[in-house]
This record gives sequence, C-alpha cells and structure tokens, in this order.
Amino acid sequence: MLNSINKSQSLADWLCYLESIHPVNIEMGLGRVGRVAADLALTTFDAKVITVAGTNGKGSTCAFLERILLDAGFNVGVTSSPHIQDYRERVRVNGNMLTAQAHADSFAFIEAGRGDTTLTYFEFTTLSALKLFQDAALDVVILEVGLGGRLDASNIVSADVAVVTTIDIDHADWLGTDKAVIAREKSGIFRAGKKAICGVINPPSTIAAYADEIGADLMAVNRDYHYRQAGNSWDWQLGSDAKRGTDTQLATDAKPQVLSLTDLAIPQLPLQNAATAIAAVQALGLTVPEHAIRSGVANARLPGRMQHLGTAPQQYLDVAHNPESARYLATQLSRLKQQAGSPVKVIAVVGMLKDKDIAASLAALTDVVDCWHLAPLQGERAAPCQQIEQGLADAMQQTGKSHDSLRQQPMSHDTIAQAWQSANQHADYNDIIIGFGSFFTVAEITQHISG
Repeated sequence: MLNSINKSQSLADWLCYLESIHPVNIEMGLGRVGRVAADLALTTFDAKVITVAGTNGKGSTCAFLERILLDAGFNVGVTSSPHIQDYRERVRVNGNMLTAQAHADSFAFIEAGRGDTTLTYFEFTTLSALKLFQDAALDVVILEVGLGGRLDASNIVSADVAVVTTIDIDHADWLGTDKAVIAREKSGIFRAGKKAICGVINPPSTIAAYADEIGADLMAVNRDYHYRQAGNSWDWQLGSDAKRGTDTQLATDAKPQVLSLTDLAIPQLPLQNAATAIAAVQALGLTVPEHAIRSGVANARLPGRMQHLGTAPQQYLDVAHNPESARYLATQLSRLKQQAGSPVKVIAVVGMLKDKDIAASLAALTDVVDCWHLAPLQGERAAPCQQIEQGLADAMQQTGKSHDSLRQQPMSHDTIAQAWQSANQHADYNDIIIGFGSFFTVAEITQHISG
C-alpha cells in the first residue's frame, strides 16, 4: 500500500515527500535499494545498458552517447543529475523529457513496492527512472552514476558497457582524497566479461588492476584507442594493438567496422569525452553508421556546460565546481579571449557549495578571470560569501596574484541574481561574463534571467 501520500498527488508534492522519507540525503550501499529493485524486477532490460561514472565529464559523455545513438535511429533513455530547473530533466527518452504525470505514476509504483524500506531521494528517483525506461521499450539505456560507483544506486544494474570518464578529488567526505582509492570505487561499475572503458588520461593503476581482478574487458585511452586534435578538426582511432572490436558492428556507410575516423568536427562539449563516447559505442555491439557518429559529436549539447546565453556582452554558464572542471573552464575562456581579436575582460560570477575545494577551484581561473563577483547560493550547503572571499584570497596567494593585479577589486553581493546583474552593468559590449561554481549557480542565474 502507499505509505503516506495519495497516488494522485502532483509531481511537486511527490518530490517534497521524497525529501522527507529518509533520515539522511546520502547513504552509501546497495542493500536497501537493491532489495526494492529486486522485488519490483527493475534491474533487467531488453536493451543494451551503458553506465557512466567519473569525477567530471559524466553528463557530457552521456550527451555524446545519446546524440550518436539517436542519430543512428535507436530508441534511447538517459538519466542525469542533478537537474537545473525542472526535475524532469533527470530522465530523457528519445531526447525528450517525460510528462509530470508519468513521473508521478512511476513514483507511486515505487512507493507501493518499497514496503517498510526507506530510500534516499536519489535511490528513489533512480528506481523510478528504471521503471520509466522499462515501460518505454528502449534499445539503449544510459545511466549516469551519481556519486562514486561501486555503492551508487545506479550500480544495481549490470551494464553491458561501463565507462569511467575522469578521476579527481571531489566529494572527499564520501570518497576520500586518494585518487587511487577513488578510481577503484568508480571502477566498481565494471562487470566480469563485459566491456569497460577508461577515458582517464594518466589513470591510477587501480582501474586496470580492478578490471583484471574481476575479468572485465578493459579498453583504455592512449592504449587501446587514441584521439588527436589537428587545427579545427580531430581524429579518433582504435589502437593497432587492440583485440577489441572484432565482435562489434560499428559500421561506416561502406564497410563493416570503423577503426578510425578523421576530420571530425570539434565538439562544443569536451573533446576527451567525445573520444570516450566513441569508444563506448565501439564496444556496444550495435550497428552505428559513421554519419551518426559525426553528427552526434558535432551536435551534442548539454545545459550548463559552456552554455551560451547571449551577446554584447558574451554570456556563458558552466557548472564547473571542482579543480579539474575549473581547469577545463579556464582553457575554454582562454580560447574565447584569443578568438575575440581585441582586448576583452572575463568577468566571473561565482557561487559555490561549502564542501568544495573553493581555493583550488578558483586558483585554476586566476590567470584568465579579470573581475570577480561573489555571492552565496541558496540552501544549507551554500558557502557564505566570506568563505568564497577567503577562497579567492587563498587562490590568488597560491598563484602569486594580488587584488592589485586585477582590473577590478572583487565585489561581493547578497545573492547570485544581484551578482549577475552587477556583472552585466560593469561589462563592456565585447566582454565575456561567465557564471559558474555549481549546478545551483547555473540554476539561480537561469531562474533570474527567465524571471
């Protein structure tokens, strides 16, 4: 029976309810969620399954996979988290969000089946996504791992292809500060006898060691597949020493397999993750025409990843929230500065969570950002403005900068909306404004702009 909410409740009511039924937001382990999933028969699919873990790059890798496979004519379901504005962003079927009623009905199904077992918000919504995918008659299911890998709720499903994108320090309270240990945790999505893709540049040895230990078929960047940018295009190829791909049907329009691709369009999302996605497609064992790979790489998009909002001044949003993602953002902003052709300022609007490495994240951007607008986010996890100010001061000390070396003293504001408004008021028409620091930063700016 339903525990304490009526089946006819709205999606908004369901989401409020889900936040209240478990005593903590995060509880690692698959025992509870696994039992409910087994009782409701939610862990098997008449579809190929890809699971994607990593510190950064999960969302963009999933977006590349989704676009490539849709362009190849497959029916595709994707999970992602967190959402930016609408909960329904977390589940896409054939590129589209589902109705609020579909989510509410799925929640009611999980609620009726969980009995006395308590579930976290993420566990409950993961089970709901699996139910929605089972009902959708899909060819491919793509699951984005939330936190970690081995003990993440998504790992109740055994993937045909498991992907690890990048490894860095994040969620230290849960995963620790040892990259080798973090890598092994994220590799926990690998399965014996199944394909495993390592897209990590210079990966900790624990990834290959774990794959070998359980008998997963590992395919690693710079060992089994390679990519190289050359000017305004890039190439991808399967390494000559790789035994993999002999049982796949990754087809070009003229021949049975793709072992190399040349003159690919530079994607809007990170190139490293495009290369990883192609490797995952290669391992999947489906017939994927070359034109679908080319169009998928060129056209993949994801909100909050160097999302372009407007011009005069140029406005961008990015969810970068840890040192690795901040370093990538710095390269993108440097590229935009170089392309401008005339002197421009980069003006940053920053809000972050208090459990992130604020100083190291901002240090990655001190060489490219000229003006800083700082503000607290909403919610209990938000870093107060004083903490961000101190983080910036520490970042400038780490990189040998000072307030005097910037074109403008850092400015602090009461809200992200005020910071965004002030940044635009201080910008010249050809300047670049970047809002970053968290999914919540992107969400608050997006909400402010949309009114």
